[in-house]
Amino acid sequence: MLYLKGKKTHMLAACLLILSVALSMEIGYVDTSAKIKEVSALENPQWTMVGQIGVTQAEGWPQSMCVTDKYIVCFENTSNKDDEPDTLLAFYKNDYDENGNPVEKYSLAMMVTERDYEHGNGMTYNRNTNEIIIAPSKPRNKKNMGIIYIVDADTLTYKETVQVADSSLRVAAVDYDAENGQYILLEGDRQNNYKFVFTDENFQELHSFGIIGSEQGIVCQDFTTSGDYMMVITTPQEELGGASGLLVFSKSQESQLAYYRLHMDGVGIQEAESIAEISPGHILVAVGIQNPRSIGFFETELQAVFKVTTSVENGDVSGGHDELDEGSNYTVTYTPDEDYELSTLFIDGVEQDITVYPNSYTFENLSSDHTLDVRFTEIPKFDIITSVTNGKIDDTLTVRRDKDGRVTYKPKEHYEMDQILVDGTPVENPQDYLEGYDFINVQGPHSIEVRYKEIPSYEIKTQVVNGTITKTQPKVYRDEKAVIRYTPLEDYELSYIKIDGKWRKKIPERILEKYVFRKVKGPHEIEVVFQWKYMPYMLFGGMWALALVCGIIYGFYTLYAERRRKRDEMIRKRIEDRLRIQRELESRGIDINNLKKR
Repeated sequence: MLYLKGKKTHMLAACLLILSVALSMEIGYVDTSAKIKEVSALENPQWTMVGQIGVTQAEGWPQSMCVTDKYIVCFENTSNKDDEPDTLLAFYKNDYDENGNPVEKYSLAMMVTERDYEHGNGMTYNRNTNEIIIAPSKPRNKKNMGIIYIVDADTLTYKETVQVADSSLRVAAVDYDAENGQYILLEGDRQNNYKFVFTDENFQELHSFGIIGSEQGIVCQDFTTSGDYMMVITTPQEELGGASGLLVFSKSQESQLAYYRLHMDGVGIQEAESIAEISPGHILVAVGIQNPRSIGFFETELQAVFKVTTSVENGDVSGGHDELDEGSNYTVTYTPDEDYELSTLFIDGVEQDITVYPNSYTFENLSSDHTLDVRFTEIPKFDIITSVTNGKIDDTLTVRRDKDGRVTYKPKEHYEMDQILVDGTPVENPQDYLEGYDFINVQGPHSIEVRYKEIPSYEIKTQVVNGTITKTQPKVYRDEKAVIRYTPLEDYELSYIKIDGKWRKKIPERILEKYVFRKVKGPHEIEVVFQWKYMPYMLFGGMWALALVCGIIYGFYTLYAERRRKRDEMIRKRIEDRLRIQRELESRGIDINNLKKR
């Protein structure tokens, strides 16, 4: 046990005190939500004295302390009767200073005696603003009712005074909730009615709840928070056997949970002055010792529960709400939003190798609070630039890295595939990609150009006699069909069809009105002839008329021939008779010529 007194020894005593406490408790700034596991553990804890310091002035009294990123800062109240300046003492928290130079850990870094901070009953540190806030509690000067002092955490010099409560109230103590970015003020009036007031970082009130009324006869001292618990030291009470009390409240429930006796054995203790949670479950209480006039520091270690605070950008993460026992293991899993991928993983602010922890991280053998910050970034996208000749194609396509992208296209009417160029290089066998092209596992930008050429075409020539027909078609594309329709004039009917120079001897019913060239592969000709539908009848009647005429002619001819024959016969007969007569005359010797002359 260390006991020192007198002005010349107060600095050494303070250093030794801080050192002894640090060795016992590994003092450090605790900006976490870890807390004691069960409030009932405060009912009868084992308190151990870890240091004692004599006061520097006859009426001097250490009132409060806080821990910054660089220092352990102690406040010594010089006097409550006059305006003598108080002293702030800073000890190195680490074995190096703010410039990285080596120093002796817990040695004195600076001491500032600048102004009177009244009673200085409470003190806290705001890491975000790098400021120390001092609560005066019972101000000697009434104009300081409802105020707090703000001090620079690096230089320990005064910055400003801020009115944070009504001038009829006093700020008995203050704490800073780093997790929520809020101050918690313990405000009291002259009748010792107290309430907790929660403010933002600008001391604008957010909400409050009353805790103690004057009828209870309790005076509040300092307080500290441990997770959801707020522990308030009260002045000694007769019902507690003359010992100080410890009120425990719940922030979330806004109600009192317990009221315990706070008693440390072994010294003539007058009252407990302040309380702090140095690390999860490690509670430090400063008590005032009347004889000899000094401050004793008592520590107890309770079972703590811890919290792994998780945050995520562009994804989901598990955890962040569980109370975790000391020594336990805790696994946090994380998954990205669609089209995002793991970019960075920070554990307690230190970047980790994401290839080692691609989906989860396990905190092993928990002994403190931790933070896990996982960030997912958008998976890169690449453009597939498209173009087409004589056709249609999808617009420029955007594809995520490692994904597949399909580009579809089709030709204009009467065009067919000619060539596909991917990234400027012709694709082999473009006929294998007639409808679309797949880009597999895209890793960068691409381009695709599709070229179509006109399908070969052929002429279909048409002719018709005694009717109408589809006009000659100069362009019928390969593999298309050409329908040739034909219609006769009135009173005409199909007589014959000639296809590509060949007569159709038989005309089936299906081509009486049209002829179809299917899947045209070359040029064609078609000639259609219609005849008058009465022509057969006319021919039949003509034949009969001709036969009749012929019969008549034949009859007349026969009659004429017969008459001719008879005439010829008569003439022949006459000639024969004449010749006979001539022969008879000649036989008689008569000259026929002389007979003629006569």
